[in-house]
Amino acid sequence: MDMKISGAGVIGGGEYDEIKISGSAKIDGDVRCKAFHCSGAVHGDGKLTCDGDVHVSGSAKVGAVEASGGVHVSGSVSCVELRAEGDVRVSGGAKIEGSVAGKNVHCSGGVKVGGGIEAESFTLSGSMDCGGLLNAERVEIRLSNGHSAVQAIGGAEVIVKEAESVVNAGGLLSRLFSKPLGKTGTLAVRESIEADDVSLVNTACPLVTGARVTIGKGCVVDTVRYSESCEIAPDAKVGKREKI
Repeated sequence: MDMKISGAGVIGGGEYDEIKISGSAKIDGDVRCKAFHCSGAVHGDGKLTCDGDVHVSGSAKVGAVEASGGVHVSGSVSCVELRAEGDVRVSGGAKIEGSVAGKNVHCSGGVKVGGGIEAESFTLSGSMDCGGLLNAERVEIRLSNGHSAVQAIGGAEVIVKEAESVVNAGGLLSRLFSKPLGKTGTLAVRESIEADDVSLVNTACPLVTGARVTIGKGCVVDTVRYSESCEIAPDAKVGKREKI
């Protein structure tokens, strides 16, 4: 049975084929469906379990979200926990009290996560505050503007770099006005970064550990531990460097 709401209504707990909301709806209890689309507004405290994809281009505030497919947010979503077997893409806003898990997690909007993030790959081109461990084989954070923070980062490869738009704008304005006006963001890692390959710019972190480490411009690091190579930019501030 499909459930479609284009005005205002209540979705009772139970199982559905497709849930489609273009109006305003309240979810009363836990629901399970094969597909979920929300371009309106929905709220509820129950768990949303989807055997396919979850799409939110409006506003959704629910309990836990668990999807066998992917989760795509171009609006705003607020939930207790978010888990997907497919990709998680956030180009709007997301607030998750607990943890996030997905195959590939891509964030180009604003994301606040109370717990950790687990993925095969993670990319950020927006802003983020993560209260736990960001753990992925490949982590790429593109700093555009504003400030992002995370408790700790772990993986095989961790890259923090300026977004292409910032680099290009700075270069163009530098040529026009003889000084760079492009602004970039910053990243604060509260505990540590650990990976085989680490490359950072504009990052503050107490401890960075890796096989091959590059500490670029604007970085402030208390201790760098490396096993193969370590490069430090002239304007980076590093308290101690140790070969392990």
